Amino acid sequence: MTAFFLGHGGKGHQAPFSSIADTLKFCKKKNGLLVGPQFKSSTCMKSFFIIKIFLSVLCSASTGYAQEARSWRNADGKTILAKLVEVEGLNLIIEKENKRDILPIASFSQGDQDEVKKWVSEKKEDKSSSAGLEISKKGKLLYKTSFKNTEGWRVSSGDWKCENNTISGTQKVGKGHKAHIVIKRPKPVNTIITCEVYLGDSSSLEFTIDDAPRKLGRIGLTPKSFKGIQTHRMKKSPIKKKFNVIKDNFETDQWHEIKIEMMGNQIVAQLGKHSTRSIDNVWDKKTKRLGLLVSNGPAKFRNLKIWEALPKD
Repeated sequence: MTAFFLGHGGKGHQAPFSSIADTLKFCKKKNGLLVGPQFKSSTCMKSFFIIKIFLSVLCSASTGYAQEARSWRNADGKTILAKLVEVEGLNLIIEKENKRDILPIASFSQGDQDEVKKWVSEKKEDKSSSAGLEISKKGKLLYKTSFKNTEGWRVSSGDWKCENNTISGTQKVGKGHKAHIVIKRPKPVNTIITCEVYLGDSSSLEFTIDDAPRKLGRIGLTPKSFKGIQTHRMKKSPIKKKFNVIKDNFETDQWHEIKIEMMGNQIVAQLGKHSTRSIDNVWDKKTKRLGLLVSNGPAKFRNLKIWEALPKD
């Protein structure tokens, strides 16, 4: 068990804590600053800097699996809108308006308690499941969405709608641009992306990978093919080439899971038994945006997750 120590080093002023929750409980606000109740006068300043450093590490470490903001209801029926950041023993660490609180799990409604159990279970499953990956293994979960809304996404073109934990895109009639929506891809550069897709009436759906202003590539699915396209859209040297175009009949009325691994100068995309790969220095970039692209439509996406990609053992 990890122990955290806060204090100025003087005798009797160093207190160990066995968990993040215990550490945060120990702190309290004083004149707008977080300090420990036993620290007084000149000792507060040194203690505060220790606490500040610890909390900055905590905030950066805890956001990896943070849930989207949702409504939480307590036993008295009061609701709050907050993100679930971490579960520590019998407590929740939640974030509301950029402030974090620790609350007992038992203080929430039974439905919310069940949601917490599901969240913990999915967290364990997601982190351990790297089956089927070709060039990497899953590290920390960086992003996850149930598409309750388009928060964090920017609509570039087309009509996009969130419903029943899915997002659907439709190209506007008479418009040349396909339906496109983008989000900043979390750091680090090496990532694993998984998502379930549903073609429906669309002629194609794609995942776009951009390093603005360059368009690096796309992973696409049509009723007749699964393909990767490398695109360097630069003014001086535009390039567009396909790699490993797989021709097959893909059902348009069922869900398919697509996995994309980006590791160094390689990208691998999988759909069932099919795999397409490219090795090029263009992929070893600080990619800034991930996008969803739809021709005609509507096409649907759900269960989008992004992990840190680690080298295979």
